[in-house]
Amino acid sequence: MLHLIYGLIGLATLGLVLLDLLWTMFLEGAGPLTKRICSWVGRVVLVAQGRCTTRRIITKSGLLTVTATMLCWSLLLWLSWALIFSADPNSISATFPAAVEPSFWNRMFFVGCNISTLGTGDFRPNGKFWEFATVLTGGSGFLMLGVAIAYVVPVVTAATQKRQVALNIWSLGKSPVDIISRAWNGADTTALVPHLVSLSSMLALLGESHLTYPVLHYFHSSKRSSAIAPNVAALDEALTILECGLQRGCSLDVPALGAARESITEFLSTLRPALIQPATADPPEPSLASLREIAVPVVDDALFKSALASLAERRRLLLTLVHNEGWTWESVWPANPD
Repeated sequence: MLHLIYGLIGLATLGLVLLDLLWTMFLEGAGPLTKRICSWVGRVVLVAQGRCTTRRIITKSGLLTVTATMLCWSLLLWLSWALIFSADPNSISATFPAAVEPSFWNRMFFVGCNISTLGTGDFRPNGKFWEFATVLTGGSGFLMLGVAIAYVVPVVTAATQKRQVALNIWSLGKSPVDIISRAWNGADTTALVPHLVSLSSMLALLGESHLTYPVLHYFHSSKRSSAIAPNVAALDEALTILECGLQRGCSLDVPALGAARESITEFLSTLRPALIQPATADPPEPSLASLREIAVPVVDDALFKSALASLAERRRLLLTLVHNEGWTWESVWPANPD
């Protein structure tokens, strides 16, 4: 009876691993196991980063989450097949006659050799059923190796694109006010239009990449210029000022501004599927004083504050995005952007 329980547990574990593996690879978002592994590793890295004065730890977060996911898949696949072969005490036997019954560790060795496609070691399966199970064991190991390689390659490519998008936003300005002041020509900010058009498509692609590969949320840059979170937050804060803070006729046309805003919205929507929870507190309200100093016509502070109320949840998501990469809100609104 105990051997049968081992087999049932092994089958259930095998089903979980294959479900998570195939879900992560072929469906939208990560599987339930991968999602939680990435979330746990990300939280541990953030805690460790909080005790470090440099960003050396958090920049390894992507590598650690991918490694932990692959290791978990491998170990659970290995364990599941060992339990399945433990359902029958006579599932395997030594290549040379042995006086003792193969132990659980012998089965682990046998299964490990099969999964890694190294052969069957010093043991052989007994009977047609276990011969067929041995073939499936080797096939599952080959499948896992192929899927792992096919998963890692596009993730690395998308991580590079992520830094590229961040650098494109950084080139517009180092803060929301800097973005607007650079585009201000004395009458309006239409100089931003072509940049926002190109950024909208890049952000849309980046959002889809994060939805397909949530592990991308844990690939962080060591430099502010190539960090996606504070740059996206700065761009969105600039859009908020353009939409709600500038006087009528001085901002962008609605299509360009709306397309960029919607692309950021889709990017932020990938946080919850990756088990990244929204912040409980609102970030500090942006100030229009710096724009007044350079003669950019802005609305009254009370009117601007009223408009910000409708964007409270969005700004909390932006704060979460920034904190998840180990930055603070001061990286979005630096005291001295220069």
